[in-house]
Amino acid sequence: QAARSCWHSEGWPAMALLSSGSSRGPSGRAFAADLRRGGRCRRHANAGTLCTVAALAALIGGAASLDLCRAASAVVASVLPVRALERVAIVCATHGNELTGEWLKRRAERRPELVQRPSISSLKLLVANSAALNATRRFVDEDLNRQFLAESLENMSLASYEAQRAKVLDACLGPKSFREEAAADFVVDLHTTTSSMGITYIAEPWSPVGVAAACWCKRQLQPIVDAGELPEVRVVLESLDRASSPHLISVGREGIMIEIGPVPQGLLRADACRWMEVSTSTLMDFVEALNSGQDLNQPRTAMVFRDISEKIPIPCDADGRPTAIFHPDLQGKDFEPLHKGDPMFSGLDGEVIRYDGEHGDVIWPIFVNEAAYYLRESGLGFGVAFFEEVDVPAVVVDASLSRRGAFRGGVGAGVREAGGAAAQGVT
Repeated sequence: QAARSCWHSEGWPAMALLSSGSSRGPSGRAFAADLRRGGRCRRHANAGTLCTVAALAALIGGAASLDLCRAASAVVASVLPVRALERVAIVCATHGNELTGEWLKRRAERRPELVQRPSISSLKLLVANSAALNATRRFVDEDLNRQFLAESLENMSLASYEAQRAKVLDACLGPKSFREEAAADFVVDLHTTTSSMGITYIAEPWSPVGVAAACWCKRQLQPIVDAGELPEVRVVLESLDRASSPHLISVGREGIMIEIGPVPQGLLRADACRWMEVSTSTLMDFVEALNSGQDLNQPRTAMVFRDISEKIPIPCDADGRPTAIFHPDLQGKDFEPLHKGDPMFSGLDGEVIRYDGEHGDVIWPIFVNEAAYYLRESGLGFGVAFFEEVDVPAVVVDASLSRRGAFRGGVGAGVREAGGAAAQGVT
């Protein structure tokens, strides 16, 4: 009876046991092996089903049944139940001179199918920094994407435009202080860079959905990259926990950033606009696959560039003006290994400044010669990353955690629901 019940709700796992005849049979052993691999069975790996598997194994008895029990327990331990991503915010112009995301916002308002998916009950497209966008400046007073530390959001004395704007965004999409109560299940923040970053998904370790989404999207887009129709797609994993993250995505329950480059500040390029559209649409495909219980077919591990939250600053004089430029051997070499002794900068007198091994014998530079990082407010220099293998979170939607409904409130100018109220699934 337990097997029949399991089959009606989950199908394949119970049938594998029934067809085995006993846990000593080849099908039973194959099922245990599949459980250990975390392959197709991850789709069905909820605690109820696997408890049924374990109970059947115990009733059948034998040495292989112990293997089944252990395998079932391992999958239960590895699967991460999450809430469905029903309320999604796609944010653009966090930096007002990065126009590509705002172009996609206007495209999606006319063609909601680019970003809207059936399982998303409320999708919000919004401009984060409308004043900076109108002025085609990165920010008005200070970098908005550095204003979302918990203490900054709670400090009512901070009077800059961006500090105040951050509080409004937190009220609409958060609050950051109560993650499980955040209005936005998933915040997607769209950026461009003057560096040669191609398509880069930037996730933070506090958001397992963001990490899983980044790895999934990279795999989905790889055939298009191999065909020469897209630049390289990479995953950067930040080293910040949620409380320490100053970034806008940290107000949501889950979040991810998309970075496209190279794109000069303050202009639109057709290729970059297409990259942004494809990368964002693919991300929304992930949301639909996760929400609808599709098999994500994720590997257990993936190679990512782990940002260690350190920068190597370009040399400057007392007035903040550069006294060196990026060396030709480093320019445009984001994500390529930089070894101890390799050239980084060329000084005013022609001297070559080489990497001294401060962060290890080999590092992987990111955001090389990013124009914004000539500003102290955004952090000087280029980023330091390591190329590492990490676990891919085995996220599975737990329907008991889900909710439905629209966002509360608004964030002022630059906000629009995708496609208007008549769009499918949009409130």
